[in-house]
Amino acid sequence: MSYEKLMEHSDNTAAFLTHAKSIDSTAALISPAENQWSPAFIAHHLADAQMHFAIRYFNALTIPMPSITPFDEELYPGVLNYGGRDWKNSLRIIEAMGDVIRTTLEPLNAEQWERKSMHPEIGQVSISKLITKASAHLAAHTEQLKAAM
Repeated sequence: MSYEKLMEHSDNTAAFLTHAKSIDSTAALISPAENQWSPAFIAHHLADAQMHFAIRYFNALTIPMPSITPFDEELYPGVLNYGGRDWKNSLRIIEAMGDVIRTTLEPLNAEQWERKSMHPEIGQVSISKLITKASAHLAAHTEQLKAAM
């Protein structure tokens, strides 16, 4: 089941990138409505989230019951300079992290997929649950991206 979730994650990464790469650089900077993220902001957010998730997988594989540090995505656009970042760099990060995640997790055995981390709000969470959450996150932001186009 976990391997299937990893393949879904890879498919969702590819789907996001396909839609994002169809947007020209000028349109990527346009917000569809007030208080809504532009395609570029969505890409920056996903790049940042992919890095967070990868650290969580790697920690779970190499540290006994590591703590997961939640992040407040509402702070990211201002604090992490979304307005000054190149959205094409974020697309490259999403693509590269997708490849790193897939090639790192693909050979995991059933026991490794169930390695746990501790999340302060939801308790113990396995790598399998984390990849499921990350996959759903990618799918949701792909829909957000489509709506912003």
